[in-house]
Amino acid sequence: MYPYNLKDNPYPSSPTPTILDVKTLGGPRHNDAKKAVLNAIKDLSNKVSNERGANARDFRLITVIQDIGAGKTHLALHIKSTQIDSICSYVDLSTISPKNLDSLYTALIGGFSEEYIKQLKSALVGYIKGNALTGNRLAKKVFRPSFFGGKSIENLAEEVLKSKRIPDTNALNEFLTGKFSVNERIILKQVIFDDFKNTSNIHNLEEMLARLSAIATLNLRFLNKITLLEIDEFDANTDACDFVKAVINAHLPSTIMLLITTPSLYSDVKNVAPSVYDRLEKANYKIDLAGSNSFDEVSDIVLEYIRRNVKDLTFETYENDIARKVKVIYNEFQEFRSIRSMLNIMYHVMEIARKQNTDTITEEALDETIKQAYPGLRVRGSIMNVPISEFIKIRRDYIDSTILESNVKDAIKNLVVFAHEQGKVSKPERPIGQSDGTNVDTLYKDLSGSKVAVAVIIDKDHGKSIEKISNTDGMGADKLVVLTNAHTDGTDDTSVINIDKCKMIDLIYFNKKYKNDDIIDTDSDRVLMLAKSVLIC
Repeated sequence: MYPYNLKDNPYPSSPTPTILDVKTLGGPRHNDAKKAVLNAIKDLSNKVSNERGANARDFRLITVIQDIGAGKTHLALHIKSTQIDSICSYVDLSTISPKNLDSLYTALIGGFSEEYIKQLKSALVGYIKGNALTGNRLAKKVFRPSFFGGKSIENLAEEVLKSKRIPDTNALNEFLTGKFSVNERIILKQVIFDDFKNTSNIHNLEEMLARLSAIATLNLRFLNKITLLEIDEFDANTDACDFVKAVINAHLPSTIMLLITTPSLYSDVKNVAPSVYDRLEKANYKIDLAGSNSFDEVSDIVLEYIRRNVKDLTFETYENDIARKVKVIYNEFQEFRSIRSMLNIMYHVMEIARKQNTDTITEEALDETIKQAYPGLRVRGSIMNVPISEFIKIRRDYIDSTILESNVKDAIKNLVVFAHEQGKVSKPERPIGQSDGTNVDTLYKDLSGSKVAVAVIIDKDHGKSIEKISNTDGMGADKLVVLTNAHTDGTDDTSVINIDKCKMIDLIYFNKKYKNDDIIDTDSDRVLMLAKSVLIC
């Protein structure tokens, strides 16, 4: 069993989303983008329904632009897999080679689902059957009934639908003529003979556009749905640009084209095919997923995968805990600031947590995940090579500035003691704390005999920290070192070391190991490096 009583790992195991994975969509930015696309679909659907048919103005263009890993493909596939008001074909141009007009069109036809083709066939067979039952002679002949009676029209139609009976080709041609255009008849015959994806009889761009137009018209007529063409990884390839430009110029009826690209590829299109770029700039909807890699977005997506699969109604009580753990990883590792990489982390975390038989995602599972999936990866700037699990715990437990300052003060005192044990400084003269009315925390002599005073001043209000620094008395020391988070400069008499949270965590981690007598030989060099970084030796 996985954490939170999940039967299966809710996160995708593949670097690219599968149809099952894309059922989940989280994040306010992605949901806003989804709403924009759905509004476009609804708007066009209402328009063509109210006008009872498609015309040359019933075409929409949507562009989705953002960097790699922003969730563009996930959004497109989510819409394809969950949207019931449109017939969708999805094409990833990066998978097509060679990329020419024939392969582009073939891929677009191949992007229609088998379920859709079955729906269209069912609607067509039902249409013919309805005519046959009202006495249409040609419609009856399509099903090739026996002259000697036998099976009913309903039974014969069911056999055609299940591909157990071959329709009468000549009767079908005669029945469709006059009711449908040439290209519509070609598509309908392909559908009823289970040959929809055969594009061998297409010879030029004009025929491609005519067939796409026919498909869109038939989708509206038989299924009462508009057509959505999703083209991913659109770039400046000449044939790709020519194809897209032709589709836009053709104004395919009751159709929406959704183009997905990156800012760099979009810039290439501008340089290589300015006329195409001009058309894209005039898109009906321009969706920019900027901010899709923000923490709020990534965190909500991470949680949504569990929300969608969890049966435990108390899961919401764990959400803040998960978000805090994710935030540490997000903040400290640039590598995990994209949705794709964070989901990969969460997949491995779930697998490790299951093996560890834990009820929740733990710091240890996160630490082990990074060790296994990203060996050698360390917290940015950590001298002590703090394990991720410890890093997360310290970040969580010492968030209060008062507690943080107290523990860093204690760490500095013990760091001086350790440096003395290593023969780098003299033994601290005496611990001096706030009870003495000063801000100095420890005094010692360096190897040159100079008396050094060290003060730790940490406050969430940096202004107060600066005020304390200016009032610090060096107790007659030759040198005064102030460790602070105030981001300020020192003076002639004072050396100010601006320490960030990473440095504070290094100090606290050292202190925990020192107090527990866990400093091993391989730690000594790191501890001395830490001491040098704060001017202790």
